[in-house]
Amino acid sequence: MKIIADYSNQVIITRHLKRYNHSPESIKTRKAAFNYFFGSSKKKYFDFDGHISEIDKDNLIDYFDYLNDKEDIALTTKKLKWTLLCSLLEFCMEYYDDFLLKIPKKTIKWKDYHLIPLSNKDITLELKEIQIILNFLKVNHFTYYLIFRIFAETGMRKGEHINIEYQKVNTQKRYIDTYGKKGEKIYYTSKELAHYLEFYINNRKIKNVQSKALFISRFSQKFSKRYFNLYLSSVLKKVGIDKQITCKTFRSSVNTLRYNMGCPTEDRKILLNHKIQDVNFEHYVKLNYEDYLQKFDTWNPFKNIQL
Repeated sequence: MKIIADYSNQVIITRHLKRYNHSPESIKTRKAAFNYFFGSSKKKYFDFDGHISEIDKDNLIDYFDYLNDKEDIALTTKKLKWTLLCSLLEFCMEYYDDFLLKIPKKTIKWKDYHLIPLSNKDITLELKEIQIILNFLKVNHFTYYLIFRIFAETGMRKGEHINIEYQKVNTQKRYIDTYGKKGEKIYYTSKELAHYLEFYINNRKIKNVQSKALFISRFSQKFSKRYFNLYLSSVLKKVGIDKQITCKTFRSSVNTLRYNMGCPTEDRKILLNHKIQDVNFEHYVKLNYEDYLQKFDTWNPFKNIQL
């Protein structure tokens, strides 16, 4: 018989996290949500200081009211913290034989007004800022330099980037064949980036891992969608760029930079892989790719700066 009081809060939480196949980023998010309720050695929030077995319905209603009244976090963040705490308690009720708790539902009603999250929809990076980011990565972590240079040069979507397989990168013809939610996509690269990728791929091929992904995490798997943004956030702090930037920002930035160069709308759509009528991959990649590569070279905003 598993008695919940026989285990510390930390042991129970660790068991909960190990029970499911969470990514490292997901585990970090869940721990942060639990710390909001229990508090931590660094920060105090609601700061319930008892054992999980001592949580009652009143504690949960008080915590919900605490979240509901917070003015410095958005509604989506509040809902996530509440949901993750409830998932921990539901796990405890199923795993431990002596733990039973009524999780309030009818008394739960979110207010109409909360902090509106900042949007980065209209934020773009300037050439100098992209150069600062890439120069920092080139010196400190070359693999991430390649990852973010692909974002910067191509404007590739995050999901498409994660799905790149090394055998689908043609360094001679300078294009990357990948796929995402919107199907197969072709992106072109500069000669310098193609050269770097060729060197990288030769080393990537000899790694004894199952995944064919071009870039793999320390767990020998494709990166998660959240990780690139988390890593980028840490880099921005180190280089002193105070903008709300995600991987998607590179896509809007290269599009804006091409627009400022005078690049026609049709060419910008082609280079960003927006849907164009009568575009056939088999035709334009294998037979006519040089025309599209020329468009890339003509409208490459980075061709005259050192990346």
